[in-house]
Amino acid sequence: MTKEQLASLASSLKDNEVFQKVLDNIKADAIEVLCSVDADDKNTLLKAQAMVNVVDAIRETLALNIREGEPKAAPGIA
Repeated sequence: MTKEQLASLASSLKDNEVFQKVLDNIKADAIEVLCSVDADDKNTLLKAQAMVNVVDAIRETLALNIREGEPKAAPGIA
């Protein structure tokens, strides 16, 4: 798969309202757990933190793939 193809697919996911809503819900649920969980419940804390990190990583990776697949502008004439 070329960088351009990957960028196109990443862009379609970034623009997909259902996919973005699912990511929003996962992150919001995890943050809610982080706000309400007992501080001694390390397993639940770690799981919720991991969910937030995964959602953020997915979005960062989509953005990176889009940037890397964009055509490079030709340099201007000086």
